[in-house]
Amino acid sequence: MNKMFKLLNHSNESVVAIYQGRPIFKAAFLLHIERSRKRLSSHKYAINLCDNRYHFLVTFAACVSLGKISLLPNSKAPNEIARLAKLYPDSQLIDDEEVADLYTDDGNENNISVKNFDIAAQQIVAILFTSGTTGKAKQNPKTWGQLNESSIRVRKRFWAEGLTSQCIIATTPPQHMFGFETSIIYPLTLGLTMHDSCPFYPLDIQQAALETPASKIIITTPLQLKTCVELTQGWDNIDSIICATSPLSTDIANNAEYVLGADVFEIYGCSESGAIATRRTSKNNQWKLLEDYRIKVSKNAVLLKAIGYDELIKISDQIKVIGTHFFYLLGRSEDLVKIGGKRESLSGLTCKLKKIDGIDDGVFFIPKKEANSRVRLAALVVSSVLNKGEIMQLLSQTVDAVFLPRPLKIVISLPYNKLGKLPLADLIKTINL
Repeated sequence: MNKMFKLLNHSNESVVAIYQGRPIFKAAFLLHIERSRKRLSSHKYAINLCDNRYHFLVTFAACVSLGKISLLPNSKAPNEIARLAKLYPDSQLIDDEEVADLYTDDGNENNISVKNFDIAAQQIVAILFTSGTTGKAKQNPKTWGQLNESSIRVRKRFWAEGLTSQCIIATTPPQHMFGFETSIIYPLTLGLTMHDSCPFYPLDIQQAALETPASKIIITTPLQLKTCVELTQGWDNIDSIICATSPLSTDIANNAEYVLGADVFEIYGCSESGAIATRRTSKNNQWKLLEDYRIKVSKNAVLLKAIGYDELIKISDQIKVIGTHFFYLLGRSEDLVKIGGKRESLSGLTCKLKKIDGIDDGVFFIPKKEANSRVRLAALVVSSVLNKGEIMQLLSQTVDAVFLPRPLKIVISLPYNKLGKLPLADLIKTINL
């Protein structure tokens, strides 16, 4: 018998979302799904471009109930959307403007009985695309069962004593795997409330938090958490903070726990599998695998056995396994640089660069591979007090000469995207300006 999961795991009295400042209860949410079902075309795929998180949630849920597959692009650049539409010709574009009129309150939303849905575990509900930070994006299909099994294990890890209608406020877009899992799937599968905003600045996060009395779960990136720490007042009723997309330093984690008054957790995962492991960064450098997940390290690959996936998943990071359930993250496989018989990692070089007094931010990267396979390193640096010569001289004190960046460019800021990542294409564009 095929395993089934409910589309929505909420009690009748619980709040599914905060939308435009008003609570959306279960009955109203199911009504909005019904309205959206009638608006969707007969196409097999829906390219969900909604910025408002509630619009995205309802559209996604309506697609799931109809057996449609949501396509979640890693970028909303016109060229990327055109490429996706060409790759999936039987698709429909959905944005905020197309669905906003479906969710107006006519005063009877909570008095209408609308059915919930049972969804087969093997049903493909979404295709996500890698962020393209290190190269071209690739597609990653997700079944309803895979997403449910992952969220169940995250709930056991973070909220073993149960959930009490906490409200998720997420700074990451729902089209990205981390934002999709935490701010879209968790509200559907774990009974959490979701705030419809996508705040970027700390004051915006605090403003969103004022719209509900519920305890808040902040979903964010290390870059944005660092800016939150700089706002030392106004953080009230924070249940916990969950970070991902790039490594979180112990210093930022400690400062965030002190300023925001909540535990800070990290999720390690990838687009291929979603969440894989977790840790509380202020207490431990080790990662702990989710329940029933296993990692096998061979000479040529790191392979993951994840619940709901028939095949082993290749992990692009270097990992040191500690026993059955724990591991250390050593860096990306592509991170290792070999020049003149010597080895270094891009992350290690970046760390040395950022430790120099007078440097506010910086990054090492490989702009391109030469035809003869020679590796040439480059660096972008944010500094208002040092010039290029001084930076190179200070770098040479801790970095071997073969790894010094050529070129090195001083910039006003690094080209971070909304996820706090530095896509290689943007780094190359910046170094060539």
